[in-house]
Amino acid sequence: MRNWLFCACIALALPGYAFAQQPAATDKASANAPSKDTSAQSKLAEMLEVKVKAAWAAFKKKDKDAYAAFLTDDFQAVEADGDGERSKTKTVREVEHSMFVEYSLQLFQVQQLGPHYAFVTYECTMQFPRGSAALFRRVFIGELWTNRDGDWKMMRYQETAVR
Repeated sequence: MRNWLFCACIALALPGYAFAQQPAATDKASANAPSKDTSAQSKLAEMLEVKVKAAWAAFKKKDKDAYAAFLTDDFQAVEADGDGERSKTKTVREVEHSMFVEYSLQLFQVQQLGPHYAFVTYECTMQFPRGSAALFRRVFIGELWTNRDGDWKMMRYQETAVR
């Protein structure tokens, strides 16, 4: 019985000892060094948030040309209305028919997916005029942005209703 308890204690202690080992000196140095990419990622996140806000401002003003400038030629959108996929042409045509009177953007997150792609997520709350079927609508939005010839443009747009 004592031998069994002794073996059980050793079996439990050995993995803890192995995990408690210090990493190699090279791992320590790389872990303590500040990431050079952190600053670049932060700048990209700020720049894309500004672009998203400017695109929404153009949409609210019903400025089709300004809004279209944020989109790639092969842009595709899927909105929460269930009407399926929209091309750039169809999306730009909808700008002049937008019904919201106010909007609020929040909870921005940007994930760089490589040197030419980034995924932006955020939440939007829209307010509609009195007499509309709904006065408010909240959607969670995911956008794929791409850097083409030094200019970041929106390539994909997907929204999901928040309940």
